[in-house]
Amino acid sequence: MDGFRRGDIKVLITTNVIARGIDIQQVNLVLNYDIPLTGDGLPDPETYLHRIGRTGRFGRTGASINFVHDQQSLDHMEAIQDTLGCDIIKVPTDDWEAAHKVLKRALK
Repeated sequence: MDGFRRGDIKVLITTNVIARGIDIQQVNLVLNYDIPLTGDGLPDPETYLHRIGRTGRFGRTGASINFVHDQQSLDHMEAIQDTLGCDIIKVPTDDWEAAHKVLKRALK
């Protein structure tokens, strides 16, 4: 963790538990390998918000990327979006040029 804070280590893989306690200025990207769910298997907007809240702290720009791989994970992501009242932008994965344009626009 000290190496990450100093910037010597560029990637940190963590659990929900430690992610709630990380407060490091240079975090500008969070990758959600899975959509956070409650113990009952329902979408968990609060945990999602804590995860992505690690980015863009202290007035900086940040982004989060969510891996959505099937209809169920898409349904979970849309439920979180609806609960939080925010727009989560779908990035095409079959056209890297289009994906780059969408990401560039989103980070402005």
